[in-house]
Amino acid sequence: MGSMERYAKVGMQELDQRLSKVVEAARKRPVSVYRYGAPLVWIVSQEDWQCALKEVSSFIPPNHSLVLARPQIDSLLSAQSDYLAAFKERAGLLIEPATLIHVLLLQVLYSVPSERQVSEQLSYNLLFRWFVGLDLKHKVWTYGQLSRDTSKVLADATCMGLLHRIVGEVFCNALLHMPEFSVNFTLLQTWSARHAGGSTLTL
Repeated sequence: MGSMERYAKVGMQELDQRLSKVVEAARKRPVSVYRYGAPLVWIVSQEDWQCALKEVSSFIPPNHSLVLARPQIDSLLSAQSDYLAAFKERAGLLIEPATLIHVLLLQVLYSVPSERQVSEQLSYNLLFRWFVGLDLKHKVWTYGQLSRDTSKVLADATCMGLLHRIVGEVFCNALLHMPEFSVNFTLLQTWSARHAGGSTLTL
């Protein structure tokens, strides 16, 4: 067993006895120091520490189409902030409605086949994390939480009207210049079919 694996987890007594070797191992892989059988502190390299402090946005290309579209998306959401705040309270949401609309936008814009796959991608896709407001240190919501809250957004005619408006105003006329996206209009129409007769669909 190499030194990296050997010192990935040590007790206080061993740390006192083998500090130099443990620190050397921590240059390759963070080391968890235990005390009385419970984790007490981590030893990490300078490089790992600096990477951990980075904002997700520092990894996102500033000229990416999703970055360029973000201000207009947020402006449309901000214009409906009062409604969204009231809807969150009324529906008992754990996640902000604007965040949920961002999640649904990702599924439509990238034609992600299922909600579960969107949930999985939020764990490792830095672009997705940035778009929904998750930093590196933030845990992703469980699939159950995300599914529960997005289903309530999908059931609300006004939220669906807002989602349609964002896709229509921000993306439809610019898709030829946005090769990153593969918009699933069929999915969007399926979501909205239940509200076809609703007067609140138009914002």
